[in-house]
Amino acid sequence: MSIRKKVKNPLGKRLLRELLHDFGKYTVVFTFIFATIAMVSGFLVSDISLKTTYDESFEKYTVEDGHFTLLFPAADDFFVPMERLYKVKVYENFYADRESDNGSTVRMYKMRSDVNRADLLEGEFPSGISDIAIDRLYAENNDISVGDSIVIEGRHFNVCGFVALTDYSALFKNNTDMMFDAKRFTVALVTDNDFDAIPYSDLQYCYSWVNNDRTLSQNQCKAKAEDIMDWLADRAILTDFLKRSDNQAINFTGTDMGSDKGMIIALLYVVMGVMAFIFAVTTSNTIEQEAAVIGTLRASGYTRGELLRHYIALPIVVSMIAAVLGNILGYTVLKEYFAKLYLHSYSLTRYRTVWSSEAFWLTTAAPLAILLAVNLIVISRKLRLSPLQFLRRELTQRTKKRVMHLTHKLSFLTRFRLRVIFQNIPSYITLFVGILFANVLLLFGIMMSPLLEQFRTDVLDSKIASYQYILKAPVSTSDAKAEKYCLSELIDKPSGEEIMIYGISSSSKYFSNITDLSVPSKDGVLISEGYMEKYGIEPGDKVELKEKYSGKTYSFQVKDVIHYPAALAVFMSDELFRDSFGKEEDYFTGYLSDRRLTDIKDEYIASCITEHDLVVIADQLDDSMGLVFPIMGGFAILLYMLMIYMLSKLILEKNAQSISMTKILGYSGREIGRLYITSTAWVVIISLFVTLPIAAVFMRWIYGQFMLEMHGWLTFFVAPSTYAKMLIIGIVSYFVIGSLQYLKIRHIPMEKALKNNE
Repeated sequence: MSIRKKVKNPLGKRLLRELLHDFGKYTVVFTFIFATIAMVSGFLVSDISLKTTYDESFEKYTVEDGHFTLLFPAADDFFVPMERLYKVKVYENFYADRESDNGSTVRMYKMRSDVNRADLLEGEFPSGISDIAIDRLYAENNDISVGDSIVIEGRHFNVCGFVALTDYSALFKNNTDMMFDAKRFTVALVTDNDFDAIPYSDLQYCYSWVNNDRTLSQNQCKAKAEDIMDWLADRAILTDFLKRSDNQAINFTGTDMGSDKGMIIALLYVVMGVMAFIFAVTTSNTIEQEAAVIGTLRASGYTRGELLRHYIALPIVVSMIAAVLGNILGYTVLKEYFAKLYLHSYSLTRYRTVWSSEAFWLTTAAPLAILLAVNLIVISRKLRLSPLQFLRRELTQRTKKRVMHLTHKLSFLTRFRLRVIFQNIPSYITLFVGILFANVLLLFGIMMSPLLEQFRTDVLDSKIASYQYILKAPVSTSDAKAEKYCLSELIDKPSGEEIMIYGISSSSKYFSNITDLSVPSKDGVLISEGYMEKYGIEPGDKVELKEKYSGKTYSFQVKDVIHYPAALAVFMSDELFRDSFGKEEDYFTGYLSDRRLTDIKDEYIASCITEHDLVVIADQLDDSMGLVFPIMGGFAILLYMLMIYMLSKLILEKNAQSISMTKILGYSGREIGRLYITSTAWVVIISLFVTLPIAAVFMRWIYGQFMLEMHGWLTFFVAPSTYAKMLIIGIVSYFVIGSLQYLKIRHIPMEKALKNNE
């Protein structure tokens, strides 16, 4: 046994000294890892808890397997054969849409006891005359409290409680809507007596069914739903049919929570990858500075493995402590914050915290594994050199190349700065990648609000008419400026998404509001720009559409694309519409008008699309995600500043001896800063300009994937001012970091140049 092994390993004593020596570096990295893991663990715990509660609600509250609406109410024994044949139970689930005094739509239901049961979150269920229980999220968005009075169709109702209806976890008024509207639409429960007072003509004869066998797979449920639809289509007039798998009001919440989890985990791993490279680069710099010491230790019998474990110990220990403390903060404080973000978007039942080992492994074990793997690869490669090479400070296994020639036409300062850049290429590459990643996050944080505002402006500027009336039955109006039109909904055959089909008069004065093109007669159709962008359709292609219930298919030749951002739509002449769908010559669906039509009775109006309905997707996204955008932007700025601080600090440390020598030669701190800090400034500014278009390309792809999961389409848009803001933020951030580096230059002593051990 060697003498060295009889003595306690002295390398362990250096760890505390190294920590104190680089306390600033480790503090910054610790804080960033701590904050990142705290944020991600808090998000995951809340996400897993809410998702578990959401999944359990299907059985706990007996959520329907589907529903359908008939034109007329069914007889008492009408569904008995269907129930026996398909082994289901059908429940009456009638409702009526009523308008409140603040312009909201209130969808009223009777108290439910068998299917789609409600969870009472505050107050009481309705029990007396004019009692009403409304959705919690709608009440929150409209500052309504239990005990307040709201006016619906001229009648005062007492808000007795807040509820969450399990078939409306996302408040979609119509399943075809691009986005739910939790501010102007709510579901509500009233007593049987109050519901029976609603006029017969205002009721929607909706029925929900529940499969007797609750263990059926999703494919089996879909097949059964299609059989039920065929059975009903042969025996009744269907006005709506929706199986649970297609119901946005039920499924949108679960889909969104699932996708958020993947995105946030990916964000964590990318950040940890960046942190790992920072640790690896800074540790490599330490190895270069201590090359002679390492050579001596290797010559004394220390193995590569012992040195590797020593240099990797401090980053791992610091990261592990940050991860554990971050999880504690995430599990206790931040989980409530992120739960509130979800509850501000969705109408969820009361949740319980689920302590998931998955969240711990995802936020602790996996990030530390990334950190360990990157550092093992980088540091072990650095330690492959022989003891003699370390002693001679020959820190590369490659044959040293001839120094790059720089023309003397360049000034001395310029050549010096270029030398600094060339000597620190690995650090600057890491800096470039970090700035790129930070710019992607920053772009997301800054671009969304202008994008939503641009969408609002585009929709309102390109609206067909201020009022689009959809009628239950053809009725006339005395308003001579109102224009008849046809409207239907078909399914895009390849994607399954619902497409609005407009039949417009060839002489329409309203259609000219959105395009200079005339509606093609019988030789083609126009499609909206969003339809073209989302599915890559070009003029000359054919769109394949089908009816929702019968499955009958239609094919139309696309003549041109028009700017109509409000919906995915196909525009054709009313003549082609009637011919294609077998309608009579005088058939129409509703009226286009720039003013409210007062001579059509409400019982004949199925719906009226106004400006608010057109921009609801932007309003809801802004309301539900408005808090997320600044968080992402702030996170990006912190990451950006950390990258610049760590790597510019590393570059100064690598050149500390040269800086000391220049001080001896009489250069001031400001002059030295112009040499070293300005070099990094060049790289930062160039990186900012180069990464902006790359970040835009990345974000366009990410945004496209995000929108493919949603109904409808919002055209990708980055305001020109966004790029200017990003540049300003980047430059100002570097100015702050550069000021700190000036202070570091001032503290480098002149005697360091005299301690040259070579």
